[in-house]
Amino acid sequence: MNRKIKAVVLAAGKSKRMKSDRSKVVHKILGKEIINYILDSLSETGIKDEDIIVVVGDNKKEVESVVGRKVNYVVQKEQLGTAHALMAAEDHLHDFDGDLLVTVGDNPYITSVEFQKMIRYNSENGLKCTLLSALFPSEPPPYGRIIRDINGKVGAIIEAPDADEEQIKIKEVNAGIYVFDNMTVFPLLKDISSNNEKKEFYLTDIIFILKSEGHLPDAVITENYFAAIGINNRLELAEAQAKFNRDNIRDLSEKSGVTILQPETVTIEYGVEIGKDTIIFPSTYIGSGTKIGSDCRIGPFAYIRNIVIGDGEEVSHQKLTG
Repeated sequence: MNRKIKAVVLAAGKSKRMKSDRSKVVHKILGKEIINYILDSLSETGIKDEDIIVVVGDNKKEVESVVGRKVNYVVQKEQLGTAHALMAAEDHLHDFDGDLLVTVGDNPYITSVEFQKMIRYNSENGLKCTLLSALFPSEPPPYGRIIRDINGKVGAIIEAPDADEEQIKIKEVNAGIYVFDNMTVFPLLKDISSNNEKKEFYLTDIIFILKSEGHLPDAVITENYFAAIGINNRLELAEAQAKFNRDNIRDLSEKSGVTILQPETVTIEYGVEIGKDTIIFPSTYIGSGTKIGSDCRIGPFAYIRNIVIGDGEEVSHQKLTG
């Protein structure tokens, strides 16, 4: 990355649909908080912790307690929309001459691959704004629809509550992730109004404003539509847990030489290390912080967390935690 870059993570949202007293961004997927998936991806993109700004609300202490990084925090005192949230970071951004990556805080699927692709596309094409979009094979989630003009260029984003019958049928949606030229975009945030169904200041409106100013925003369509999915309720949390677990099991099987019997009954959390020729038997849960050697027999009916198991050992019908 040649230009200077900062990132803003929008993490002030409430957890109404989670039915939880805890902020949704601190809920865990396979032992790792949602927000930490995003921060790890930003780090892998090459963005330093001191160049990351996390926008929080009443959940500030809660978020700080799970983020083991020296990032910057700003408080959005009222939750009045995504543009309003970004403006809360004004002290850090008002004179920053570089690229600004803005991402939602509730998306554990986004990776450095998508971030880097967006940054590169924005730079190579001399754009002031590149957003990430996704094409869903069936009915998309209730996200903003990408409205393209007759030339196929991004013309606007219409949030789902404000979309008409035809617009809501569009399957290309906004992922809520942007790369901006900060000196162009940040001053324009003040032109965003709350004249919409939810009476909020939508960051998506910046697309229309940029177009009216003579700029041509564009979209990078992710190859994996999951990269656009945020976690808003317990069902989506469970679906993410299941998908990440399948990925973990596949990687351990294909790359580490681990045999996992009846994998649909086995859960392996983030950061677990297992040696080759180990067999994991059904109905086994292996938690974060666990290291298992080679040629072990684990399970059935075992719960293991944060312990070290040496080569050739056997554990079954036990609960072991460190």
